[in-house]
Amino acid sequence: FDISKYEAFLGALCGEREYQKEAIRVTLGYLLGKEYKNLRELAEKNYHQNTKTKLQEKYSSLEDFYQNLQLPDKLSCSLDLATATGKSYILYGLARIMLAEGAVDQVLVLCPSTTIEAGLTDKFRLLSADKTLKDLVSQGRGIVNPSIINATETIKKGDICIENIHATYKYVKSAIEDSLTGKGEKILVLNDEVHHMANPTDKALKKWKEFLLDPKYNFKYIVG
Repeated sequence: FDISKYEAFLGALCGEREYQKEAIRVTLGYLLGKEYKNLRELAEKNYHQNTKTKLQEKYSSLEDFYQNLQLPDKLSCSLDLATATGKSYILYGLARIMLAEGAVDQVLVLCPSTTIEAGLTDKFRLLSADKTLKDLVSQGRGIVNPSIINATETIKKGDICIENIHATYKYVKSAIEDSLTGKGEKILVLNDEVHHMANPTDKALKKWKEFLLDPKYNFKYIVG
């Protein structure tokens, strides 16, 4: 995947925060580079290349390593960034470029609370109103002017939907099930504060991983 045509967009979005640009570049290289079908293939390559190193010391076999992966059969990954390093800019950059490239038709951004949902929605709408960013991403062949919504309305092609994870549950009325069922191959799922999915602190959050793995949606691209 050649990200060069989006470098000006990354510069305007991230400024001098090079670590944000690098996180976006590496993630898009993994999602769009077509070198791996899923996380399992990436894990296998790394395990064999790390002979007699920390990885093989920690996991006695490749199967043991597989069992410790959260979403091995998805094209999934997690980005670890400290608090206040601007994770929302990385989420936004990934969403806009994946849409602009035509790799996905919709983006679903999930978070663990309504407070985080509100903050992300405000940030995404502010960035989407920036004409410079809009112009710099417009050379893509896909969707370059997405709408920022939540799941109280139908999620259409070209939408970035930001919701707290509780809106995905069957007993909660939202547009997620009706809008996204069967479309997972063309949806990017971004998970903010994804450690809550991997190590849930309450019963409700335990359903987060179940949602990501639900064959009804068959999500392909998953980033934490």
